[in-house]
Amino acid sequence: MKRIALFFSFAVLASPAFAAEDLCTVKMSELNDSMLVIENLGSPLKEQVEEHKMQADNAKKMGDLEACATHATKALNLLKETGGEAS
Repeated sequence: MKRIALFFSFAVLASPAFAAEDLCTVKMSELNDSMLVIENLGSPLKEQVEEHKMQADNAKKMGDLEACATHATKALNLLKETGGEAS
């Protein structure tokens, strides 16, 4: 019985890490797909999107999956606001 409780405790504690990794991966994939239209963006917006993408890449490399997802989402939101997202 203790083993089952230990297994469930581990599963509950580990699930947020898997969720963060999935969200980071999904958002980065969406961003990479949307980056195809970045050439059409104006100067200040283009730099903002590129900066968030760079920060997301760096966060992912450092293992900070929450920051990765946050920066990728911010970049996607900038693209959506301008209609620059490839749908």
